[in-house]
Amino acid sequence: MSDFNRSFKLMVAGQVITMFGASVLRFALSLYILDLTESATIFGAILALSIVPTILISPIGGAIADRFNKKRLMVTLDTISGTLIAMFALILASGHINVMTIAILMTALTLISALYQPAVQSSIPVLVPKELLMKSNGIISGVMSISNFVGPIVGGVLYSFANINAIVIVSAICFFFASFMEIFMKIPFKKSPPQPLVKMVITDIKGGLMYIIHENRFIFKSIFVTFIVSLFIAPMFFVGLPYLVKILLDMPDTYFGFTQSGISLSIIFSAMTIGMLKGKIQLSNLYLWIVGCGGVYLIMAASLSGIFSSSFIQYLVVTLSSMLVMFALTVVNIFINTKIQEETPGNLLGKVMAIQITAGTTAVPIGQMLFGFLVDGFSNQIYLLIFGVGILTLIISIGVQRMYRKRVSKPLVTQQESPGV
Repeated sequence: MSDFNRSFKLMVAGQVITMFGASVLRFALSLYILDLTESATIFGAILALSIVPTILISPIGGAIADRFNKKRLMVTLDTISGTLIAMFALILASGHINVMTIAILMTALTLISALYQPAVQSSIPVLVPKELLMKSNGIISGVMSISNFVGPIVGGVLYSFANINAIVIVSAICFFFASFMEIFMKIPFKKSPPQPLVKMVITDIKGGLMYIIHENRFIFKSIFVTFIVSLFIAPMFFVGLPYLVKILLDMPDTYFGFTQSGISLSIIFSAMTIGMLKGKIQLSNLYLWIVGCGGVYLIMAASLSGIFSSSFIQYLVVTLSSMLVMFALTVVNIFINTKIQEETPGNLLGKVMAIQITAGTTAVPIGQMLFGFLVDGFSNQIYLLIFGVGILTLIISIGVQRMYRKRVSKPLVTQQESPGV
C-alpha cells in the first residue's frame, strides 16, 4: 500500500468498513429469512426481488458518477445507508418486523449500492497510475473480502448468542463511520456544464451504450461474460450454498459462518496473488479458470451423491469446493475489470462500469429465482443439480475461449478521451 496515495487508502478503508457492516447484516438476514420460511424458493425470490430495481438505477449511477463529485456521492450514500439501517433497528426493537420489511430494506440498500459502486469503480483509475491498476483492483477486492471474512464470523456469534438487533446496530455504525472517513478523501473532479438532470442521464447512458456496442466490441464481450457468470455460476453461492449447509446438511449457524468466511479467505488470497499472476493470466488462457470451476462443481456433486455418508465430510467438500470456485472467479473478475478500465476513456468510466454492473445485476435475480426453484425441486437429489451446473460451466468456458480468440493477437487500446460522446 506504500505505492498508493492517501485518498486511495482512505477509499479502501471506507470499503472495508462498509463491506464489514453489509456482510454482517447480509449474513444475519439470510439466516433470519431461512429461519422464518425454511424455503429456498422464498429465500431466492426475496434476494432476487430486492435486486431487480438496481437494474434500472445502475446506469443512472454511472452517469451521475461521471458528472458529479465522487467523494460527495460516497459520503452522502453511506450516510443514507446508515440512517436506513438505524430506522430498521427501531422497527425491529418495536417487534413489528416481518419478511416484507426485510425485503424493503434489502431493496433500498441495493438501490443505494447501485449508485455507490460506479463512483468507487470509476475513482480507481483516477487515483492510481495505469501500471498499478490491476494491483489496485486486487487490493479493493481483497480488503473487501477481509470484511466478508470477519463479518460472517461476527454475525454467526452475534446471531447465536445475542440477537439480530445487535447485528443491525453494528452495521449502521459501520456505515456512519465510513462516511466520516471519506470526508477526508481528495478525488480529482472536473465540473461539467449544468444541464437538466433527466436529459443529462439519458444522453450519458446512450453515449456509454453506443461506445460499447459500436466502438469497442471487446468491452461488449467482456460484459457479456460477466452476465453469463452471474446468471449460471454465481447463484450457487447466493441460494444453493445456504440451503446446502443449513437445511440439507443440517449444520449449525456457526458452520455456515465458517463456510462464508472460507470463501472470503479464498477471495483475499486470490486478490493478494493477482499481482503475481499479472504476466501469466492472459485472454488466451482465461477460459481455463472457468474450466477449473466446472471440474470442482463435478467433484462437489460426486461428494453429495452418496460417496460419503458423513454429513460433516460432505460439508467439508462443499466448503473447500466453494472456496476453489470463488478463487478462480475472483481472478477472472479482477482481470476483466482491469481490462475494461484500461480500454475505457476517462470521461466514460462511470457509465461503462455501471453498464457492466447492470449486466451482472440483471442476471442475478433471474439466476437466484431459477436456482431457488431448482434447489427445492431437486432437494432429494441435489447432486444432480450441481452436476448440471458443472457441465454448464464447462460449456461456458468453451464459449469464452472462442469469444476472445480473435482478440488475443490484438494490443489493448489505451485510455483516451472519446470525442463527441
